Parts: sequence; C-alpha cells; structure tokens
Amino acid sequence: MGKSRSATLLLAYHLSTQPAADPTTALMLLRQGRPMAEPNPGFMDQLHLYHRMRCPANVAAHPLYQRWCYKRVVKRSKAAAQAPGSEFIVFEDETEGTPAPEEGEKPEWKIKGGAEVAKRAEGENEKEEEEEEEYRCRRCRTQLGGSTYLVPHTPLNVNASSNNKKKRPTSSPTTSQPCAHLFLHPLSWMRPVLSRGELDGRLECPNARCGQNVG
Repeated sequence: MGKSRSATLLLAYHLSTQPAADPTTALMLLRQGRPMAEPNPGFMDQLHLYHRMRCPANVAAHPLYQRWCYKRVVKRSKAAAQAPGSEFIVFEDETEGTPAPEEGEKPEWKIKGGAEVAKRAEGENEKEEEEEEEYRCRRCRTQLGGSTYLVPHTPLNVNASSNNKKKRPTSSPTTSQPCAHLFLHPLSWMRPVLSRGELDGRLECPNARCGQNVG
C-alpha cells in the first residue's frame, strides 16, 4: 500500500535526478509527505548500491551490480550445497575495472602444496615500491596468480576440549607459524575444474605437460 515498493521507486528516481542526495536523506525527505514510507532492508541495500554506482543509465552493465548479482547466485548455491554454474563465475583476471571485492564476498580456491611464492619488486626503487607476490607452480614455474587476487584470511586453530572429543576451532593464535595455504579468487585457469559444479576437488597446474597438484 505504498509503503515499500512504490517508495523504493520514488527514492531511486530522486537519486537519479539529485546527484547530491543519498538514500537515507532521500527517505527522510519522502517521509515528510508520506510518513509510512518504509522500504524493506533488501530494497534499501539496493538503493545504497545504486547510489554507490552513481545511478548509471545501464545498471546491468555496471561491475558493482554484476558483483551483487553474483553474490546472490553464490548464496543460493551454498544453500543448495552446489557450486555456481561457470556462466555465473567471475574470473578476476578477465575482469577489467571491477572494484576489489570485500573479504568473504566470493568463494575462494586454496592453493597449497605444489605452489610456492616468488617475490618481485615493482618499479625501480625496491625499497619505496610495494612488493607484489607471484604464485607459481613448484615443478614447472607456471604462474598461477598474484597477490592482486589473494583473499586475506585468518587461520583457525583447533583446540581439543578435555570434556568433549569434538575439536573446536578458535581464532586465538596458538602458534607463531604462518599459514601455509593461499586463497585466491577464481582465475581463468581454474575454469575446467569450476565448470564441473563441484564444491570439493583438486586444482592442477594449468600447464598440460606438468599436471602438478597445486590445491
């Protein structure tokens, strides 16, 4: 009855015609004439997204909207215990101009065992320029990715309870040893494995002559 959906449409129109406005102030303005206006939380999230996108004419082509759609696909896939179809997977090395995703926003793939880190300094002055890490196959040295695609994570330590045989993960550090695993966002060389729609599996070196297990 003009409380959520119609209010959302009016707010979206206001944002598109008033660049200086934001969803919160626009809602306050709308409530001056219709106090019952109350877009549901999902609509408000979309309005904030629309505002961050700067209200483009072609919403569907905007990287932020595409990532939002992808997050919805991932959420449904998790609920169904199935990986998203390859047509929905965003391969970061094939995407240009897409803002860096937030931590935990997308499923990551773990690189371990057969991969090692090779550091290279960018720029002429190694002391002043920030170093970027390259991750390569240990056997054939094929590049697997770089720190640009790295997903930061905090290793979970497992402590055994004396009164319970089940192990309980905690975030409190119990060792100074760094985590041996690297988590990367989906990259194009992972496409053959990710297209199977499996949540578990092995990643092999993309070099067909190598076949080293890298994750």
